[in-house]
Amino acid sequence: MKNANFGIFLLSFVSLILGCEQKIEPKKSDFKVAQNYTEFATKMENNDTLNIGVVLSMCMWREYDKLQITKSNDSVFIQLKEKQVMEDDPIHFNKVVYKLKNDTLNLEKMMADFDINYQNQTSSPFFVITNPKEKDTILLRTTGLGNRGFNIKRYQRILFELYPKEMEKYQKEYFVSPPPPIEVTDTKIEQ
Repeated sequence: MKNANFGIFLLSFVSLILGCEQKIEPKKSDFKVAQNYTEFATKMENNDTLNIGVVLSMCMWREYDKLQITKSNDSVFIQLKEKQVMEDDPIHFNKVVYKLKNDTLNLEKMMADFDINYQNQTSSPFFVITNPKEKDTILLRTTGLGNRGFNIKRYQRILFELYPKEMEKYQKEYFVSPPPPIEVTDTKIEQ
């Protein structure tokens, strides 16, 4: 009887200890989109996510990209989740490591060059930056058509570095090369 009681006591004690094991809460990230969006590669912590909408529309052309930047295992990854061009089906690209050869040609530098205080409502946003864990949204606007065209080219160069094969295919599909120049020869006009 004593062995049976001791066994029940031991089983109850072990159950109590295992049942009361404290759960460890994951550390809350210090990454804040409003303060750190221009330094996301260094300021993001593991399991942080940054969503960036890129409005590439200009005049009669409509194009919109959805980027997702994540950090996991101390590496920053970028994925072009969706490229919506005109009314065609969206294009999806794979997740790649956010590592660029040219450190002056990167999203952080590009976003830092925008004036965050420029909020003229007639100028459409270029970057729409959000963190799914926060309510903040950052809108970075271009200051005119020339500035918008410059930033579209700059953004496309970044994507070409991250996605060379995919962007080459995209460019061939949507941007047809101009025909070769026509050779004109001099002719004499008869009088």
